[in-house]
Amino acid sequence: MTAPTQALASTLARDWILEVLTATDTWTRVRGLSSVAPIFEGAEQDDSDIDSEGFASQIVTGLAFRIEGGGKRKGENTSGFVDDPGQNFLRQKGRKTGLDNVVTVRIYRRDELPDAYEAETTVKWTDSAAGDTNALQEFSFTLSGRGKPRDITKPLIPATAQNFTVTLGGATAGTFTLTWAGKTTTPIAFDATSAAIKSALAALDDGYTASDFTVTGSTGGPFAVTVPGGVLTGDGTGLTGGAFAIAAA
Repeated sequence: MTAPTQALASTLARDWILEVLTATDTWTRVRGLSSVAPIFEGAEQDDSDIDSEGFASQIVTGLAFRIEGGGKRKGENTSGFVDDPGQNFLRQKGRKTGLDNVVTVRIYRRDELPDAYEAETTVKWTDSAAGDTNALQEFSFTLSGRGKPRDITKPLIPATAQNFTVTLGGATAGTFTLTWAGKTTTPIAFDATSAAIKSALAALDDGYTASDFTVTGSTGGPFAVTVPGGVLTGDGTGLTGGAFAIAAA
């Protein structure tokens, strides 16, 4: 067995963002969370028979989806306390029954991982009793899925157009790559034109087209790059000479 060449990296359990649909096309982030995570859970049945030699045999016959989380009650207090809109929306839904208790939510990673789900759920919201007189008010919730959650394209963070400056620093040969929305371009030549860089970004399988990107600048850079949102990074280790850099403009 071949030994691994490097240690495995870990992901953080806290790197999830939860948003709730509070109005048509309006997603509101739920802030003040201490923990939140999507959970997929299978329901098993024993399908063993007399030929199983006494051993149990399990098979998953159903799946359930839910989101569990908790946090501290927070809000704005510039001119009197106002609950965080996302928290308050779920809290109020948790006090209703029937279809009035159902919400549409989405949860996705805030790091480079692509995990992102959207679902209709019920809301079970619990404001926890204080353990002592100095305790902060805390809450917990379970959002139980109504049917199969949908895999979605991870929303961009930030969600508005972002400007970056890509500098090659006088590179004389080699290639570089750009990474955006968790996807990396094919290698781009050191003497690529702005049109070639734009084409490389447009070729990413991310649901966006060339019209969503703007790249200006002469061969050799620097280049001014505008993306629909999110953060642009890159790797210039394949370049010869120069000093590769990307900075928010």
